[in-house]
Amino acid sequence: MATTKLAKSGLSVWVALVTAVIGLVVYLVTSFTGYLAGSATNPAPIVCTVIAIVLAVVLAAAGDKLGGGVLDLAVLATTVLLIVSFALFALGRVSLVADVYFIPVNYPAAEETALNISIVGLVSYLVSIVAMIAACFSGKLSRD
Repeated sequence: MATTKLAKSGLSVWVALVTAVIGLVVYLVTSFTGYLAGSATNPAPIVCTVIAIVLAVVLAAAGDKLGGGVLDLAVLATTVLLIVSFALFALGRVSLVADVYFIPVNYPAAEETALNISIVGLVSYLVSIVAMIAACFSGKLSRD
């Protein structure tokens, strides 16, 4: 059984994959527990992230076996989906930022905790986006 050695862009895809999963888990945890447990949750970041994760798994598994156009399209689609997920996640947490940082009068401690955990998720999404952008500008996903 031959093993495939990953190039830098292949490692970037794996980094993006792992950090996207972390971002998704943080989004789910902060949306369904704690301060935001009773509020409505936007399903769009969840759907976009799951599709991006599936595409990243395909990229990581198939690598350069995909055609050049399909490979480029999959990398671009994964990047765009992660950017959309990040933007929707951030927009969903604007009220937390406003309450904690701009109107700091008697907000519950659970609100600050939800914001701090959300910041970890947003940073995970940012790392994932940067890793996919690095993969966009790299060459092959695997070394021969």
